[in-house]
Amino acid sequence: MADDKKEMVNMALDALDRLLRMFQVERIVYLLLTAVSFVMLLFAGYQLIADRAMDTTAMVAVFGSTGLVTASSARVSHFFHRAFTLVEGLIQGLSKHE
Repeated sequence: MADDKKEMVNMALDALDRLLRMFQVERIVYLLLTAVSFVMLLFAGYQLIADRAMDTTAMVAVFGSTGLVTASSARVSHFFHRAFTLVEGLIQGLSKHE
């Protein structure tokens, strides 16, 4: 019985590893978008402070970059949530069989 559990855990961890590798490019793209958006946000903040004026261009830069940071961060968080839910389900299933 213990060998079956170890095998199930190893299979789930292997599946999680494959899943993480399969979507690695997507995660990198989202993380790069987040970094670029954060730099845009810092630049927009600098422009607002340096110019001491708030115009439409500055507001679009602020709201656009914060929206992009939010969207890309949410996608990365959602992906990791689903991946770890897989492991959580396996652990709960194993704990019920004891």
